[in-house]
Amino acid sequence: MVGSIIDDYEKIYEKLKFIIIFRPLAASVIILAYILTRFNNLYSYKNIVYFLVITLICLSFLYFGILQYLKKRENLQFLKYFGFIQLFIDFTIISVIVLFNGGLNSKLIFLYYLLILIGGFIFLRLGALVFSIASSIAVGLLADLQYYFNFRYHFFFAANPDKLLFLTSINILGVLIFGSLLYHFSGGMRILSKKIVERDEFIKNSQNFNRELINGFSQGVIVLDNNYAIVFINKAAVQILNLARFNQTFLNKAGVLFNFNLDIRDILDNFPLTVLNGGNEKYDTGYANKNNELKRFEVRHQGKILGFAHTEFANYKNFPGKFMLLFRDITFIKQAEMESKINEGLMTAGKFAGWLAHEVRNPLFAINTSVDILNSQTLDYNGGDYKKLISIIKTEALRLNNLVNDFLGFAKIKSKNIGCDKGNYENFNLFAMVNDLISRFYDSSKNNAGDKMKISICNRINPDIVVFSEKYRVHQIFANIFQNAVQSVQKKGIKNRAGIVRFGSKIIENRDGRKQLLVCLSDNGEGMDDFTLKNIFKPLFTTKEDGYGLGLSIVYSILENLNGEIKVLSKINKGTLIKITIPI
Repeated sequence: MVGSIIDDYEKIYEKLKFIIIFRPLAASVIILAYILTRFNNLYSYKNIVYFLVITLICLSFLYFGILQYLKKRENLQFLKYFGFIQLFIDFTIISVIVLFNGGLNSKLIFLYYLLILIGGFIFLRLGALVFSIASSIAVGLLADLQYYFNFRYHFFFAANPDKLLFLTSINILGVLIFGSLLYHFSGGMRILSKKIVERDEFIKNSQNFNRELINGFSQGVIVLDNNYAIVFINKAAVQILNLARFNQTFLNKAGVLFNFNLDIRDILDNFPLTVLNGGNEKYDTGYANKNNELKRFEVRHQGKILGFAHTEFANYKNFPGKFMLLFRDITFIKQAEMESKINEGLMTAGKFAGWLAHEVRNPLFAINTSVDILNSQTLDYNGGDYKKLISIIKTEALRLNNLVNDFLGFAKIKSKNIGCDKGNYENFNLFAMVNDLISRFYDSSKNNAGDKMKISICNRINPDIVVFSEKYRVHQIFANIFQNAVQSVQKKGIKNRAGIVRFGSKIIENRDGRKQLLVCLSDNGEGMDDFTLKNIFKPLFTTKEDGYGLGLSIVYSILENLNGEIKVLSKINKGTLIKITIPI
C-alpha cells in the first residue's frame, strides 16, 4: 500500500513538473502566433503582451518553488490540491483572455480544449471530467456576458441571438464531447497503464529473482556467445575461478547480461574449445554423446580440477548467448575417488590373499603328507607307491605354481606356446574328467550325514571326444561351474524332489568353420536375477557370504586365453543353463 502511494506521488510530481515547463513553452507559441496575426496593431497590445509574459514567468517560478517545497513534504494530497489550483488559475486566465479577445467568436477558444487535455493528462478521468464541465460553464457565462453586457460583439449578438445560441451550443457540445472522449480514453489508459506497471513490476521481480537464484547457485555459470566471448557470469563462478584480479566493474556485473570483452581463454588458458565447436578431438576426462560431442569434461585451473558440463541454446540467434557452461570444483571429489581406489585395492589384495591361502592349503597338505610317507623307513623306494607319491608331489607343485600365476596375473595368463609349441597342452577325455568330479562330490556327500538333500547328476558328455588343451585349466573351469551348480541346488532346498544337474556336449562349428566343443551344464537351483547375471564375471562380485567372487572371473579369463566362450542363462527359482565352447 505504501509503495503504491509513493508511486502515485512520483507520477503526479513528474507530471506537474512537466506541465510547469510545458506551460511557458506553449504560451510562448500562442503569444507569437497572436503577435503575427495582429502585427499591424502590435503597438496597441504591447502592454498586454508584456503583462502576460511577466505574469507567466512569475507564475512558473512560483509554481516550481511550491512544487519543490511539496516534494520535501511528500504529501500526496497536498500535491493533488496544488495541481488543481494551478489548473484553475490557468482556467481563470484562459477565460479572461478569451473574454477580452472576442469571446465566443475568439480563435483562442481552443485553450479550453488544451486545458481539458492537460487536466486529463495529470488527473486522468477526474481531470477530464472536472475541466470539461468547468469549460462548458465558462462558455455559457461568456455567452451571457456578451449578450447582456457591453463586451466585444455585444451589439452583434444582441441583434442576432440565434447566432449566439448556435456558437454557444457548438462550443459547449464540442467541449463536452472532447471531455467525454478524453474521459473514456483516460480510463482505458489508466487500466492499460496499471497493467503495464504490473507487468513491468512482474518482469523486474522475475529478473531479480532469476538473478538471485543463479547467483545463489553453488555451481559456476558462464554464458558465451558464438565467438566464445563471455556475456554472463555468476558470482559463484567468480569465486571458483578466483577472478578478484579483474576490475570492480567486472565484479559488479556478475549476475547480469553484460559484454565483458573477455574470451573464455582469458580466464581459463587451457579451456578445450573443441568441446564447444563439435570438433573430433577427444579428452580422456570427457564423455561423448551420440554426435561425438563432449557434454562433460574436466579442466585444471590454478591447482584445482574443475568439472564442466555444457549445453547449446537452440535459438541462440535471438539470444545474446550460444553456450552455457556449468562447472564446480571437484578437486575434493577426485581426491576422495583416489583414496577410494586405494582402499578398494587394499580390499582386493586382502580378498586375493584369502583366496590364495584357501587354494594353497589342499596342495600343501598333499605334498606334506607325501613327504612324510617318503621319510618313513617302511617305504619301498623301488615299489609303485614311491612313484605314486613322487607323481602327487609334482602334480601338486605344478598346481601351486599355477595358483601363483593366477594370483599375479589374475588369471590373465596367455601362454607364449599357444599355437606353436604346445608344451602345456595334452590330450584328455572330458567325459572322464567330469566323471571324476561327480565321483568326488558323491564321496564327500556320503561323509556329510546331516545333508538330506538328494541331487541327481547326469553326465551326458560324449565319451569318445578327446580334447587337446591345458588339462588343469579345463579342470579348473568345470570344477568351478559344477560347484556353483551344486551349491545353487542345495541353497534352493528342494526336499520333495531331487535336485538335478546335467552335463551335455555337442560338436559345433564357429564362423571360421573350425570345430568346437559345446558343453552345457544345467541345474534346477535357485537361479539368478538380471543384476547378478550382469556382474557374475566381475572380480570380487559374489552373492555368497563366504565367497571371494573370484571363481567365475577366473573361469572367464581362462576361457578367454583358450579362445573359448561362456554364456549364462538363468531365471529365479527355475534354474541356470551355462554354455561353454572350447576349441578341440
